[in-house]
Amino acid sequence: MLHPPPTGEQKRMRRSRPRTAFRTGAAVLAATVLASAASLTATASTTAGPAKPFVQGTKTVAAYDYDNAIHERVEVEVPGVDGDANGVKDRVTVDIVRPGEADQAGIDVPVIVQASPYYAGDPKTYFDTDGTRQVFGSWLDNYFVPRGYAVAFVDMPGTFRSTGCSDVGADLEVLGTKAVIDWLNNRVPGYSPSGQRAKADWSTGKAGMIGVSWNGTIANSVASTGVRGLETIVPIAAISSWYDYTRGFGVPFYDEYMGFLHDYVSNDASPRCEQLTGEIEQDSDTRTGSYSRWWDPRNYRLDASKVKSSVYVVHGLGDENVKTRHFGEWWDELAKRDVPRKIFLHQGVHLDGFSFRDEWVDKLHPWFDYWLQGLQNGVMQTPQATVQREDGSFVDEPRWPATGVRSTKLNLSKPLGAKSGDLSIAAASSDPISFTGTSEPSEDTAVLDPTTPKADRAVFLSNDLQQAVRMSGTGKVSVRVKVNKVAAGIKARLLDYGTATRYRDVTNVPNTRVCWGDGNALDTGCYAETQINTAVSDASVAVRTLADIGHYKSLERKESLKSGQWYDLSFELNADDVVFAAGHRLGLVLTVEPDNPSVPFTGATVTLDPTRSSLTLPLTTAPDLATPDTSEARVQATSLAQPEPESDPAELMRQFVEASR
Repeated sequence: MLHPPPTGEQKRMRRSRPRTAFRTGAAVLAATVLASAASLTATASTTAGPAKPFVQGTKTVAAYDYDNAIHERVEVEVPGVDGDANGVKDRVTVDIVRPGEADQAGIDVPVIVQASPYYAGDPKTYFDTDGTRQVFGSWLDNYFVPRGYAVAFVDMPGTFRSTGCSDVGADLEVLGTKAVIDWLNNRVPGYSPSGQRAKADWSTGKAGMIGVSWNGTIANSVASTGVRGLETIVPIAAISSWYDYTRGFGVPFYDEYMGFLHDYVSNDASPRCEQLTGEIEQDSDTRTGSYSRWWDPRNYRLDASKVKSSVYVVHGLGDENVKTRHFGEWWDELAKRDVPRKIFLHQGVHLDGFSFRDEWVDKLHPWFDYWLQGLQNGVMQTPQATVQREDGSFVDEPRWPATGVRSTKLNLSKPLGAKSGDLSIAAASSDPISFTGTSEPSEDTAVLDPTTPKADRAVFLSNDLQQAVRMSGTGKVSVRVKVNKVAAGIKARLLDYGTATRYRDVTNVPNTRVCWGDGNALDTGCYAETQINTAVSDASVAVRTLADIGHYKSLERKESLKSGQWYDLSFELNADDVVFAAGHRLGLVLTVEPDNPSVPFTGATVTLDPTRSSLTLPLTTAPDLATPDTSEARVQATSLAQPEPESDPAELMRQFVEASR
């Protein structure tokens, strides 16, 4: 468990401590590839210029010795930005690893960039005692440098060794990181630690950005500037809108969360940066949870039209930290503009695709070869989507959302005397249904025993599915409600009721990390183990989405509710790709929630009009949903198929840091 954010003094002490290298790389994988590469006969590149021994046909191979790599540090100047208000332009620190043999042969190489605010806590570099030699640690440089790539690790503005201030996803961070792409293309100056001008005359100018969590978020943001030279991004478990990361349709997930995030990553190197923590929290307006123009620079979907790079989206379908709506709505915006793209969806939570290294590296390697090395390997003619199914297998598909999916409206109803409501495409008819919440958020146990009447929820079930039904994409809930208090939130949980063998992620369970190597920092690594787990008579929460009824008109303004008045509220569900097996039931469970963690909430009763409410899902053809359920048999659902999502913001930050390693 991560402790509360360190104080400014603790951060300064942390930065001054001697470092030891930490490597979460693929040492076994790289060693195997290097050994096999030694037996290969390298061929010359078909492009003009010096022969490229790392190109064999339409694929790069490990032709260079990592031990001969060049390690250098550059400070890139950020044009026109003085975020820490010290009268000097900000500088962003970049650590670079590039193949020494390529440099000696005069071969220019493209660059894979990983920017992060976390290197102070888990540095990718350390210095020998003479202060000159840097040793880097990441599977990226270990794998790609021998294949003719440079890898650059960037301290985002206001973090670790970079000057300026961080601002949680806005212009200071974005422009500071963008400057690195500009430097690689000789558009802005860079300097060595000794103050000499440093040029990227070893680079082709082509760059790709990759990263997990905040590291992937900055890739989204820089791509949204349309900067020339950024050929591709690989955002993994990445945010596409910071408002939607900290809010659920007007409901703040945590009190003072934006200030918490800024304080956690800031190097507090100037009074201005420390002051900015309070300003960011105040301007984010936790008290209302409303959206304002202040959030626009942190909403990269608004600038999707500027994206010139290709995009390879990677996300866990079980990610409750950076929720799946981030990739779903980003993907939809990219699709509208026909941005070249692929997607890799797995059943895990908030983690790197490298956890599935055998499958993932085989996808990523040709992607970079095509977009950065210019090798005509046909990668864009391969299937657009890779989806890990519930049994753990990976399936390649021509597009995402899945072919054949159509938007299907499911109506809600509850016949008199029924134990639960119906969920079908039949016409809705029912009297209003009331359910009550307390001052505390509900727990997932609210979905168990769905045919047992309970006062704290409204349950709607489909009939037993006669054939498998797949949801692929983003759904929507529309409700007509009245509330007996001035404010209340509502949570919609989409359920899969039934018994099945499921792929269970155990990333955060002790003793489930698989490691290798002899303990040497450069030759060891770990990845999160996962396992297949057979569940019994379970309730699997496919999607959870929270909304504030007081934002029924707009996210930009919160309204006080009047008792007895009906309100119409619609909100998108988090994206998903799930197969509901034959014999299972679809379920929708609605609960009353606090509308704001910073404002006292005593509970409320919500009354729902089913005839004016609905659930719309992107489903494959499901003719057996045409009639409502008439069975009064009890639905056996006595256990949850997955643990409750983490509710501690410090633990979410620990996941952020851990996933970025």
